Amino acid sequence: MPRPPTKAQAITRALGARIVEGELEPGAWLPSERELARAYGADRSTVRRALRMLADQGLVQVRHGAGVQVRPASPVRRSASDITRQVGAWRGFHVSAGADGRRPFTRTTVGEVEADARLSRRLDVPAGTRVLERARVQGLDGEPPVQTATTWVVPDVVARIPVLRQVDTGPGGIYSRLEEAGFRLRFEEAVTCRLPLPDERETLRIGSEQPVLTLWRRAYDQDERVVEVTHRVVVGDRHELVYRYGSGA
Repeated sequence: MPRPPTKAQAITRALGARIVEGELEPGAWLPSERELARAYGADRSTVRRALRMLADQGLVQVRHGAGVQVRPASPVRRSASDITRQVGAWRGFHVSAGADGRRPFTRTTVGEVEADARLSRRLDVPAGTRVLERARVQGLDGEPPVQTATTWVVPDVVARIPVLRQVDTGPGGIYSRLEEAGFRLRFEEAVTCRLPLPDERETLRIGSEQPVLTLWRRAYDQDERVVEVTHRVVVGDRHELVYRYGSGA
């Protein structure tokens, strides 16, 4: 049986739910440690641990001598066009984050994996095919991560563009390398919302009640073949997605 949460974890979850649901708005000050201890029937050291966990999750800021404040809302504003638009050496997340003058970071690991049943369907390759996997954790300097983004590339494309095996694939990233190799890309993206998995909670430093967006993006070439699939898991209140439609978009 799973172990019941500690008192500090229970307080963290209760306060986190109030923040995520908007009862405690961005910029609001939490009650004092003494008031929280009385409200939750706990000692102040337990409340202090709970507040540290909230801070680790990026939900609050501890301001010594002043109190604890709900972190002001400042999500990364990401336009769908940032996928295809290159600014300097960057596309995608770095373009979106840099538009507000903030400093983004990306931590990347690269390897090979066997495509399971779900991934093989998305890539349109037989199950068990070894595909290139590029896993990234992305965020803003000094803040918890905003998202994870994992990309899988079909093997013949990797054989044609071996630099895709490198952590640094050059200006514009893998989409620029694909275009240079003659691929004309079209994108399809599906977005859903759910609660985070345990490994996502640890990586993104969020609580179990904090929703995440999950985005599956397929890149098709000019022959309508899937050449690449990306799965992003985005902290809901750290990211704003913007889509433009219509003939003038």
